[in-house]
Amino acid sequence: MDLLYAVRHGQSTANAAFAANTSVEADDTTIGLTDLGQRQATAVGRRFAALGADQLPDLVLCSPYLRAVQTWQLMEQQLRAAGRDLPCHRIDQRLYDRHRGLLSHLSPIVVRERFPEESAKEARDPLGYRPPDGESFRDVADRLRGVVADLAADRRHRRVLIVAHDAVVLFLRQLLENLTDAEVSAIAADGLAGNASITSWARHADGYRLVAYDQRTHLPPS
Repeated sequence: MDLLYAVRHGQSTANAAFAANTSVEADDTTIGLTDLGQRQATAVGRRFAALGADQLPDLVLCSPYLRAVQTWQLMEQQLRAAGRDLPCHRIDQRLYDRHRGLLSHLSPIVVRERFPEESAKEARDPLGYRPPDGESFRDVADRLRGVVADLAADRRHRRVLIVAHDAVVLFLRQLLENLTDAEVSAIAADGLAGNASITSWARHADGYRLVAYDQRTHLPPS
């Protein structure tokens, strides 16, 4: 693998609710894109459709969650419309979003109000904290290790696109760039990858180096 791209899904109905400090009562796997999220996914598709042949992905791995699947479908439409070769496409069950269990879809403010003890636990150990019935960020990293190992062993595909979630992008950074927990926490504190943003890495003799993180210049105004 010479190039790896990671695209976060476009804005979802849960993202919009979170920004408004409200919650969504829904199965996380079935949350879809907003109208803005669809426009964002279309825009990132146009961005990829404009890539040169030596940069266009030849394999796509997608999260099983609806918002990621919809994002890739809209991207694929743009590739098809531009007459570009379509990459192989697979759903990878390991690429799902971090499962926050009891705290799913709740903003930090709401968590502090309803579950102050859980909020305090998370503040003490942001990466290791596991919500009730949920998983920690370290759990996300553990399942992504298998994805990275599979890509390293793949001699057929040279340019890979992952369509998934902000936690997946963050911990791909840790695994590919050999970042410490402190470095990962600093990135998270500065801001996670935005909706329909592009992060990319290129292979070098000593491993993978970050090309760009959280690119959003291709996106329409919100």
